[in-house]
Amino acid sequence: MKALRWYASKDVRYEDAPEPSLCPGMLKIKVTLAGICGTDLKEYTSGPILIPLGKAPLTMGHEFAGTVAEVGKGVKGFKVGDRVSGVGYYYCGDCYVCKKGLYNLCVNQGFTGLLTDGCMAEYFLIPDYACYKLPDNVSDEQGSLVEPLAVALHAIGQARVKPGDTVAVLGDGAIGLCSVLAAKVAGASAVYLIAKHKGRGRLAARMGAAAVIYTSEGDPVKQLQAMTDGIGTNASIECVGRPETPQLAIELTQRGGIAVIVGIFEKPGIIDFSTMTFTERTIVGSSIYIHEGKSAIELMAEKRIDPSPLISSIVPLKDAVKKGFQALTDNKDDNVKVLLRVS
Repeated sequence: MKALRWYASKDVRYEDAPEPSLCPGMLKIKVTLAGICGTDLKEYTSGPILIPLGKAPLTMGHEFAGTVAEVGKGVKGFKVGDRVSGVGYYYCGDCYVCKKGLYNLCVNQGFTGLLTDGCMAEYFLIPDYACYKLPDNVSDEQGSLVEPLAVALHAIGQARVKPGDTVAVLGDGAIGLCSVLAAKVAGASAVYLIAKHKGRGRLAARMGAAAVIYTSEGDPVKQLQAMTDGIGTNASIECVGRPETPQLAIELTQRGGIAVIVGIFEKPGIIDFSTMTFTERTIVGSSIYIHEGKSAIELMAEKRIDPSPLISSIVPLKDAVKKGFQALTDNKDDNVKVLLRVS
């Protein structure tokens, strides 16, 4: 079969790879569409970051829509031909956090496309618990965005957003823009996007952001305070992963607010804890998702949320490097989510 294989930074190859052999508890998926995630892009530009040293070559990808090609021993609830999407985690089910139902924090966690071969291939394997059927009224394009939408829904849950709250989203990538949608569906009265790229900011406004604050136009905290009577927001969602952004996320919130850290960091972040001590702000991490993949599909089926405007283009898998990874690197204004057409 053909697959997109990561060898090193700036070395991703479209080549032949062995077709995976089915294991108990797993589904073999024939991939229709695969999405390029921000994590994939970081591995392309600067990796290895999350891909372990010595793991290359590795088939990339964990965002997908496809159909069930084979059903492993012990799997129930799926049949060959089912249209499906899913999420990226593997979990053991036996460690102390899994026993609490916190599968996203599994001590023995694996992850598709980073620790095991992923979905940027004609076929890949996924645990049955990480896979969900797609209703007829959820398209393959929408289905390929289940995973990033699940990340955003979990982050908004970590922020404990309730109807009437205000939210600042820091970062205009796919997770940041999905967080705008997730905050709106949670009942936020106003969502403010802190953005770098004008094209993505315009998209956020069309998707329901109350205002877009551009980092090139002055201090984002002062801009936000001017829009919120000097108070700030109930919560902020950090989706960037740069050393300075955790502190910015804290300062965007009001006294007693919550700053949620979602970004993947290549270097340690810097925090001035005095901005938390006297204001009783809270900072909390957000690691992928638990059952939010299922929630994402339900919300799309109910027409309460639609992430498809994030799709910038759909390109053949063989053109993934030039028209996908490089396009996302070179032109972030016009590109948010590139999908790869596999079959």
